[in-house]
Amino acid sequence: MTTFTLYQATLELSMAVVAADRAHQLRPSLFLRAGDEGLEGWSEVPAAVDPGVDPSADELVDATVRLLDGGAAQGTAARIARGLLDAALLDLGLRHEHQSLSAALGVTASDVGFSGVVGIQEPGLALDRAQQLVALGASRLRVKVSPEAGFSALSSVLDAVDVPVVADANGSFEPAEHQHGIEELCSLPLAWLEQPFAPDRLEDTALLARSSTVQIGLDESATSLSAIQEAGRLGAAHVICVKPMRFGIQGALEARREAARLGMRSYVGGYFEAGLGRAVLAALAALDTDLDGDVAAPCTYLVADPCALAGPIAGRQPLHVTPGCGPVPDTAGMVVRLERVASERPGRRS
Repeated sequence: MTTFTLYQATLELSMAVVAADRAHQLRPSLFLRAGDEGLEGWSEVPAAVDPGVDPSADELVDATVRLLDGGAAQGTAARIARGLLDAALLDLGLRHEHQSLSAALGVTASDVGFSGVVGIQEPGLALDRAQQLVALGASRLRVKVSPEAGFSALSSVLDAVDVPVVADANGSFEPAEHQHGIEELCSLPLAWLEQPFAPDRLEDTALLARSSTVQIGLDESATSLSAIQEAGRLGAAHVICVKPMRFGIQGALEARREAARLGMRSYVGGYFEAGLGRAVLAALAALDTDLDGDVAAPCTYLVADPCALAGPIAGRQPLHVTPGCGPVPDTAGMVVRLERVASERPGRRS
């Protein structure tokens, strides 16, 4: 008999991160607890605040309810809910076996490098944040831009730091309307330009990737394995941001392997998770360190981490090495969104 409880937490960023499409300040995250024979397994998935590429907390809760009740569930929210369930059951198994996720994946390292993100803000504030992240150990920075803002901040960061810098447009540019802005970005010494156009503008993105001297990255377009394959077929990207929240643990590993097979580099992308989610991201990133990912502990961007994951040490993010996928959350202050008892565990697909 397995019991399932789904909690929702509201995570507050210590500094708002403004992107082209939204400002990240308060972030919802869902935690699923699976209890069985005195053991607990936990998983976490962040949710979107506004409608867009990724599902909201309510959509994820509904998909999880259908999954636990044995109903049919399809689409992005259902795939993410399946990943949430699989991860909780995996965590339960790892704790029973007294094994960490990194060990189960075959990772031998004890830490991993990490990247950082700088939001759209005044150049001086952007520079301060960039230098703070580099001092922590960030090996690459992603600076947010939009057609209307962020260019001066991006230039100030490029002039001041010695690590590679990515311009992240979050799909905010239109190919014809904002051609001058795209040309200006492509004239800068960027590591790559990430998601310049909306996800449904993949052919325009492919044209830019073929014509520009700057490499192109994709994030919002990389929502499934088939989407990554389409990007590879069109030659639309040099770099893929693989967000495990969209793929699940095993799905993220498969997505990175497929990107490599298609000649694209990839990194593990984050979504302002708490410590449990970040511990999983770090373990996945440690398997392929070609490009460091968004794996720095939440103490670098949240007011409080309910999982209390240890932060970077000597410029590296320590991996979670005790049993399980990551540290268990403190649920005080969280809202219970559902409770279920299952006589049989829902089928695992990991």
